[in-house]
Amino acid sequence: MTGVELSAADWALACLLGAAIGLDGVSWPQAMWSRPIVAGTLGGLLFGAPAAGCLVGVWLELVLSRHPPFGGARHPETGPAAFMAGAAYAAAGDGALIGIVAAVAVGWAIGWTGAHSVTLLRRVTPSLVSRPEGFRGGAAALARRHRLAIALDALRAGLLVAALFVPSVLFVRLLSTQPSGAAGAAWWPVVAGLGLAGAAGVAARGLGARGRHWPALAAGCVLGTVLLRVFA
Repeated sequence: MTGVELSAADWALACLLGAAIGLDGVSWPQAMWSRPIVAGTLGGLLFGAPAAGCLVGVWLELVLSRHPPFGGARHPETGPAAFMAGAAYAAAGDGALIGIVAAVAVGWAIGWTGAHSVTLLRRVTPSLVSRPEGFRGGAAALARRHRLAIALDALRAGLLVAALFVPSVLFVRLLSTQPSGAAGAAWWPVVAGLGLAGAAGVAARGLGARGRHWPALAAGCVLGTVLLRVFA
């Protein structure tokens, strides 16, 4: 039921694409292919369903749009996350609504996982060019260190995809292929609860102490629960 045809070559290609997409976010070339709508489409294309991947990418653009990738604040790494989420939904192959919910949840979770990996790398890369006694070696040596930092960023994104690509595909595939009876319906409260909890947590970062906005958040949670119930 959860079987997905994924050859070693496809997995290696996914890792390479994930590295390139992750690299685009900050390091190089910043050509916007790390945006969820593009990365999700590329993930879907890997399984021959670019439209399915694009659909997940559009949803992730909406979910993650309040986290612009600039400034000193931590933000989710959208590129590899949308790539894996789009591929996962495309691999499900049946267009089930719960598959979209699961894929978006996967993308959101991987986005914040990637954010922590970026933070760890950013603590390492300054040591390549910063020394207490100052950097020595001239412009050529500094350029080599810069290229090494870019390569490490690509390696980080590639390893993130290597570790989470297959589990993401299998998770979305598992939920999408559940029967329509009680066993399948049992997944809805779990996925919906995780999604609402995640949305509330993200919203809380922006709301802060502004208590007048919390009723709007509560109303949105209630409306989302009702819609999930209707679609179920």
